[in-house]
Amino acid sequence: MREKAQAVVRTAIQAATAYGREDLAARLEGTGRALSDPNVRVMVVGEFKQGKSSLVNAMLNAPVCPVDDDVATSVPTLVRYAEEARASLIRPDDAGLAGQNAVEAIDFQSVPVYASEVGNPGNERGLLAVEIGLPRTILSDGLVVVDTPGVGGLGSPHTAATIAALPSADVLLFVSDSSQELTEAEFEFLKTAQQVCSVCAFVMTKHDFYPDWQQIRELNAGHLDRLPSPIPIFNASAMLRLKAIESNDKELNVESGYPHLIEFVKEKVREVTGDVVASAANDVRSVIAQLEATFEGERQILEDPHAAAAVMADFENAKERTSALRDQAARWQVTLNDGVADLNSDFDHRLRGRLRQTTVEAEASIEDQEPGKIWDEFEQWLRRRVSHDLAQTYLELVNRTQELSALVADHFEDGESPLSVHLDASGALSTAEEIDPRTRIEPIKVGAGGKAMTAMRGSYGGLLMFGMMAQMAGLAMLNPATAAVGLLMGRKAVKDERERQLTMQRQQAKMTSRQFIDDAGFEVGKEMKDSLRSLHRQLRDHYQTRAEEMNRSIATSMAAAQEAMNTSNQERSNRLRDVTAELGRLAGLSQAVDAITTPAGQSAEGQSAGQSTGGASNG
Repeated sequence: MREKAQAVVRTAIQAATAYGREDLAARLEGTGRALSDPNVRVMVVGEFKQGKSSLVNAMLNAPVCPVDDDVATSVPTLVRYAEEARASLIRPDDAGLAGQNAVEAIDFQSVPVYASEVGNPGNERGLLAVEIGLPRTILSDGLVVVDTPGVGGLGSPHTAATIAALPSADVLLFVSDSSQELTEAEFEFLKTAQQVCSVCAFVMTKHDFYPDWQQIRELNAGHLDRLPSPIPIFNASAMLRLKAIESNDKELNVESGYPHLIEFVKEKVREVTGDVVASAANDVRSVIAQLEATFEGERQILEDPHAAAAVMADFENAKERTSALRDQAARWQVTLNDGVADLNSDFDHRLRGRLRQTTVEAEASIEDQEPGKIWDEFEQWLRRRVSHDLAQTYLELVNRTQELSALVADHFEDGESPLSVHLDASGALSTAEEIDPRTRIEPIKVGAGGKAMTAMRGSYGGLLMFGMMAQMAGLAMLNPATAAVGLLMGRKAVKDERERQLTMQRQQAKMTSRQFIDDAGFEVGKEMKDSLRSLHRQLRDHYQTRAEEMNRSIATSMAAAQEAMNTSNQERSNRLRDVTAELGRLAGLSQAVDAITTPAGQSAEGQSAGQSTGGASNG
């Protein structure tokens, strides 16, 4: 289906070029690139040490992701099709070019050095991803499998980064082993992920290790029923899968659970490919309609010169509409500008509201405890909470960006699909992870000598005051009563000094937490607003180009119609024959477009894909 669509797009590019419409040809070239590399992304997500990397390795029948008892993934690992095995590192571009990343080729065997916590703890190398190319049939249709670092609830930095990447994912495989039922953190992540990735599946790994896995599956099924949309459950044993491949044992392969999981993934690849083909078909139809309009008006005038006035009037009305679309004050421009302004305002308001609530809770926690003793745990909580606030605010906006694109597309009335966009939060999340509290709060430490000096200062004043009163009463200055008073005053001085130090430490901790939250809000807000501006430019340039195309099409049509009006009777029949032939060619191209999007064509594709599936080894 994809190859047929590519052939149709190439033919349409030739037609647009032949008719002098290089702008339409350039648009279709972008359509062709999307068809040649659809990149159906399947993200494998889950907590640490749940079998994500083993799942990827077993699916692809290749040790691409590092796996060991003491090894955890620290960087997203992308696996895509390549003629020969290769690996490379993807880093942020130092030149700061938007959308550009630096790629560095590495030896295939050194992948664990960069992708695991052992060789790259906490991603200290600052990598965006490790990309691997493999010659595997399952990847040849554009499938890209992404092994992600373990998530740790909605608040962990890894989770926030994963959520930011979800809008670009076509399928989410959430992995949890069969040792226990879903935790609340796992369930909350799945519930959140469904907001931005509609195709999700739950994969229970290592079921061959745990005799009670069926009971765990039933418990998990009950939890998943509480999700907004139902998702399928798959069992997957990497050990059984690899043994089945080694021995070519089909029954053992079925027992491993991988054939069902792989068929599910392949089916989703076919669906996404169908969506890509449908989008390409819409692009070609839009181009054909603009090319046909050029000849249709000319044909009507050539057939009936008396229709010239009506045809030109229609063109004049169309010209007014397209000229209005090019205007800076066009309705679609107003919709776009207002929509982006609303997104900016809502993001700022909601993030500030969440951070304000976090500040209140942080200060309440500090007030109830000694900050120095709990600072490490408190700092981790604060980081998780700020990441959670950012992730939730981002999720509230991400779906609205696509809605905004659809609203803008409605102004064009040409049936074109809205531009598919997503709000990139990777820069904001990277900035949030790099922010550290300005001050570290240490526990209060007062030595015995310090306590003694404080006690002496407090007792000295008590002895002096009450000793003078004793002398006035005719008693000795130092007596049992004044000594007791001195001891009490010294003890009170020690207690007061500790309360003073604790109060100062709490004030310092509150100030430090407020500064951290303000820094995070300031830096993250700036990055997110940059992303919104980039989104604004992307939408503006895309729809401005569409408006220019439509205006040029009308101008070309009017010029052709005007020329037809000035054609002599002798030339009219020859020109009419040529125009009719051109319309026939475009009609044939339209039929070719219809052929690649009919259910019969899709069914044949599905049957072909089904025939290629089989055996224990899928690669």
